[in-house]
Amino acid sequence: MNVSDHATIGVHVDGVSKRYAHRVKGEVYAARDVHLDVAPGEFVALLGPSGCGKTTTLRMIAGFERPDAGSIRFGGQDVTHVPANRRNIGFVFQNYALFPHLSVFENVAYGLQVRGMDARAIGRSVGEVLGLVGLAGYEHQFSGQLSGGEQQRVALARAIVIKPQVLLFDEPLSNLDARLRVQMRTEIRELQQRLGITAIYVTHDQEEAMAVADRIAVMSAGSVVQEGSARDLYLRPVNEFVATFVGRVNLVPARVRENQDGIAMVEALGSVLRARTSGAPLAAGTAVKLVVRPEAIDVHGAGAGTVAAQLVSQTYLGEKSEYVLRCGAQTLLAVRYSGGAGDAIDPGANVWLRIAENAVTILPEQTP
Repeated sequence: MNVSDHATIGVHVDGVSKRYAHRVKGEVYAARDVHLDVAPGEFVALLGPSGCGKTTTLRMIAGFERPDAGSIRFGGQDVTHVPANRRNIGFVFQNYALFPHLSVFENVAYGLQVRGMDARAIGRSVGEVLGLVGLAGYEHQFSGQLSGGEQQRVALARAIVIKPQVLLFDEPLSNLDARLRVQMRTEIRELQQRLGITAIYVTHDQEEAMAVADRIAVMSAGSVVQEGSARDLYLRPVNEFVATFVGRVNLVPARVRENQDGIAMVEALGSVLRARTSGAPLAAGTAVKLVVRPEAIDVHGAGAGTVAAQLVSQTYLGEKSEYVLRCGAQTLLAVRYSGGAGDAIDPGANVWLRIAENAVTILPEQTP
């Protein structure tokens, strides 16, 4: 199935804001000066906690909400004030939004009927798209007879059968169990790649965003605070919010001792560590925080590291073990995959830690 008879387009969000009057708080911004460029055929996820503005932004892109400022363009066309039904979008809702009194075929065909397509063409298009989402033979079933995953596939089929130029997802997997979420996110990603359609996906689940998207825009307090690949966000967060929201992290207070040629020597965890820096050099004595991911900490039973610690507890999780470590007043989390040298260490033992310089990101301590 070729999803669109038109060229693939990009989406450009330029300084979009949306505010509401709150009875207690006064004027509240649900989205503030949001900038986002989505290339043709790109899959971008809007990631953030509840209330960060990601769904409001998506609804403005869809045309369900009108921005108070800024503009939205699909390709070269300004659609800021174009109604949703004229934007050629497909929208997959969180609650599926299926018509319970209609069959699977009728649910998927609805958008084509509204567009005045003839019955034979509708039958052909619906059959193609149901096969594409793995629901061939389900035409006469009703939503009450379907599992959650099957209902989500119907919602996805309904969104793409109209051949949209932009496909939008609003937390589409939040009502599914964990195993089914993993399966469905894989199917959504494969389908988007097969169709080559431009897609924007809202979620609060960082692992889900990493799995489906080419690029992620992290939102907080109504604005995009960082965007990039999953690797960029995980390894090079720009502030503590991104560091703590995208994956698990150890935030370690430190002080710069010296800084030269992009390498800083920092006093932390009762030792001196090397860490790569970016941007302007940090002056000696500057208070900073180190972003250290759990898997970047190597745990050793004998003096094979630079940081002394005590193993507080160990949790065996099959393919990996998680360790809680105490280093002075600092508690650290480390992850070692099964077969690692640290697996034989008993809780309560004194251990040594090794932290590679390329696994540490330095943030100014006052960064919010």
